[in-house]
Amino acid sequence: MKSVLVSLFFIFFLNSFSQKKITLFFETNSSELNKTELEKFNNFVKTKDLKILKVIGFCDLRSSNQYNDSLALARANFIASLLRLATFNSVFEVKSKGENFNQLKNLDLNRKVEIHFKIEKQTAIKITKDNELADVVKKSKVGDKLVLKNLSFYDRTDILYPESYKIREELLQVLKDNPKLKIEIQGHICCTLGKDEEEIAKKRCIGTVEYLVINGIEKSRLSYKSFDATQPLFPIPEKNEEQRKANRRVEILIVDK
Repeated sequence: MKSVLVSLFFIFFLNSFSQKKITLFFETNSSELNKTELEKFNNFVKTKDLKILKVIGFCDLRSSNQYNDSLALARANFIASLLRLATFNSVFEVKSKGENFNQLKNLDLNRKVEIHFKIEKQTAIKITKDNELADVVKKSKVGDKLVLKNLSFYDRTDILYPESYKIREELLQVLKDNPKLKIEIQGHICCTLGKDEEEIAKKRCIGTVEYLVINGIEKSRLSYKSFDATQPLFPIPEKNEEQRKANRRVEILIVDK
C-alpha cells in the first residue's frame, strides 16, 4: 500500500504544472536520507527535462544556532552532490536556513531540504562557421551549453579527428581571452545505450582538460562530467556514420564568466 501511495504521489507531482518544489525529510542529527526519502529522491530525478534552481537546507530547534546552520548546510550539500551525480545542470544555488524560518510544531517536518526546480527542455547552442565560438561565448550566460561543431573523436577512443584540432585551439584561445570564464567539459559517446564500462566519454573529457591545462589554463577553471550515451544528438542506434560521429563528442557548459 505504501508503494502505491508513493507512486500516486509522483503521478500527481509530475503532472502538476504549478509544482516548483520538492521537499525531502531527514532524521534527527542526520545529513543523509533514509531509505524512504532516498526512494522519493530517486523517483524525482527520473523527471524529464529537470532544471535545478536551488537547494536549501533546514533544521529544527533542538540544538544551537551554529550547529543547526552547519547541519542544514550539510544536508543541502548532500542533496546537491546527488543531483550533480545525476544528469542535471551542475550550476545552482546551495544554501542553509538553519533554524531561521517559521518552525512547525511537528519537528520532523522542520528537518528537511527543499529542491527548487523547473521543467525546461535545454537546447544546446551549436557552433557553426557563422557564429564562431568566441562570439557565442561572449553572448552566452551561465548555464548555457555549447555544442562544439567538429570536436569529435574516432570510435571507442579519445583521439580527435584532424579537423577537430582547430576548434580545440579556439576553445583554448577563448579561455585565455576570458580569464573569468569557467567551464564544465561534458563527454558523450555513440552507438550503445547504457553505462560505458570503458569510460570512453570520461577519457575524452580528461584529455580535453589536460590539453587546456598543459597550454596554460588553470585547472580550477575546468571541471568535467561523463554522460556516456544518455544525451545523443541523434537517436541510438544511429542511421549512418555521420550521426555516430556527431554523437561521440565533447560539449561545454558555461559555469561562470
